[in-house]
Amino acid sequence: MTTSWRRIIPAATIAALALIATATSIGHDFTFDDRGVILENERVHSLAHLPRLFAETYWPARFGGDGYRPFVMSLFTLQWAAGHGAPWVFHAINILLAIATALAVYWCALAILPPLGAWVAGAFFAVHPVHVEVTGNIVGQSELIVALCVALAMGLYIRARRQGTLRAALIIAVAALFAVALLSKEHAIVLPALIVAADLLVVEGQGWRQSIRAARPLVLALSLVAVVYLLARGLVQEDITGIQPYGVFKFLHLNAWDRIGTMMTEVPRIGQLLVFPTKLSADYSPTDVSAARGFSPAQLPGLVICAGAIVLAVSLRRRAPVVSFGLWWLMIAFLPVSNLLVPAGFITAERTLFLPSVGVVLLAGAIAVYVSETIGAGQRRIAALALGVVLCAALARSIDRMRVWKNNERFFAALMRDAANGYRAHYLHALELQRLSRFAEMEVEYRHAIRIFPYDAGMNLGVADAYTRAGMCAQAVTLFEWTFNVDPEAGNGRYEYVYCLARLGRWKDAKREAFTGLSHAPPQDIKLLRAAIRDINVALAAPH
Repeated sequence: MTTSWRRIIPAATIAALALIATATSIGHDFTFDDRGVILENERVHSLAHLPRLFAETYWPARFGGDGYRPFVMSLFTLQWAAGHGAPWVFHAINILLAIATALAVYWCALAILPPLGAWVAGAFFAVHPVHVEVTGNIVGQSELIVALCVALAMGLYIRARRQGTLRAALIIAVAALFAVALLSKEHAIVLPALIVAADLLVVEGQGWRQSIRAARPLVLALSLVAVVYLLARGLVQEDITGIQPYGVFKFLHLNAWDRIGTMMTEVPRIGQLLVFPTKLSADYSPTDVSAARGFSPAQLPGLVICAGAIVLAVSLRRRAPVVSFGLWWLMIAFLPVSNLLVPAGFITAERTLFLPSVGVVLLAGAIAVYVSETIGAGQRRIAALALGVVLCAALARSIDRMRVWKNNERFFAALMRDAANGYRAHYLHALELQRLSRFAEMEVEYRHAIRIFPYDAGMNLGVADAYTRAGMCAQAVTLFEWTFNVDPEAGNGRYEYVYCLARLGRWKDAKREAFTGLSHAPPQDIKLLRAAIRDINVALAAPH
């Protein structure tokens, strides 16, 4: 077999595995978040709006106005124009990005592993079941682009450093990839830290002084990109993360230690999702997730796993540098979404494991090389068979899981099965039932969600708004009263509260709440509240 074929066949098999794992999504609809970000978002329906996307948030204002991802929003606009809004165009791009990302991970792994280890890393990345939330959901393009750019940047950097100094073209290419990744999703900010880890662990033959001197131009370029990005983002987003903290953290008044304790109880599950993803879910929330109140024994396994990963990463830096680098990749890439530094908009989410899983597959590749080098020929055949069985099982699980993302009907059926004890599963299902005007079923799901976890003021406002729209003002008022007692500073829902009080003939209460609302309501509701006060005054002055 010629050398060229030896290079082509491994890459081709990885591309084929990624294609098989994702191909069934081509006939899928806009599902779950796809609807709010793309289908019902007029900003991505017109090419004329493209320039303004760089001055707008990712999510529309009515959904909280979170995030700053203008590059991926621009891609959505181009895809909408190309296919006149047909979902298959978006899913086709997802499939192409999934193949490209798996190949980029393989190419990056080739820079630090022998061909066998690199192939194992790329193959496992191509079929990993935890990736389906990203590859099957159109909005997962942001995760795909970040992982693609980071893998390419790391592959370029490691090769260039091993060859000598960093040329200007290399610095420009890595900086451009960093910029595209940042403008696709926030967690791309980890790239400089990954470069430092690579330089310390897998770039051989140079001391730290030489490493600093060689990497200085790239560090300056990446710093410039990060500063420009943060300045642009600061004009659009008020806070550093740009993400509204998860309601559990806010409304249970969890401090930083409670938040960290909560995540320690989740670490074993996160490990299971990365290593043995048999049970998958689109939602992880109370009571399926336990919010911590101080220290408890349930946090010990997570603490042991975290401490063990750090100890291993440090102790293996010389004996097994690729293993150490894989562990550091996993920890560094997961840190921004881990809730350990700043609160995120979730506790656990499978999509956030996409980039960290590169570290896991690098570990798998390193282990495969070690096993191959330490066993005999007969045992290698058995190991190869076992590897094939595991890959086929993972591929079958990914194909089966992809069906969940076909449309909202299948998605919510699976969500209710996978997260039956999570309050957000019932709340999200209720929102879908509301969209379908199935109000009786909607109310059942809302009540179930509130019984499980009544402390999420954002959810309660959403439920109260749904009741208001359905003309069920008595139920809405009860929830508005509860919500504004839990979160007196809340602004959303103030006008709807006043409206329902007026509908129930509680004019004095309506007037009091209208004046209170003027101090808290968003600007678009102030005019409505003032008009409501005038109407209430007329009603109060009328003879009864």
